[in-house]
Amino acid sequence: MLAPHLALADVAKHAVLDVNCKAHELDNLYVVDTSFFPSIGAVNPALTAMANAIRVGDHIAERLA
Repeated sequence: MLAPHLALADVAKHAVLDVNCKAHELDNLYVVDTSFFPSIGAVNPALTAMANAIRVGDHIAERLA
């Protein structure tokens, strides 16, 4: 089942977010919830969402270093 989501792509013309879940149009907006998932899974996505939040957090920390 497809879910409304924020698409990921390297080009702003094709998606709202880049591969690091950063909004193309805003330099300081990251999305780390499940709204970037393209479909609804059969299991609870909490662990996947937490793992992605950690990955994005690491990216932000590297960017600010």
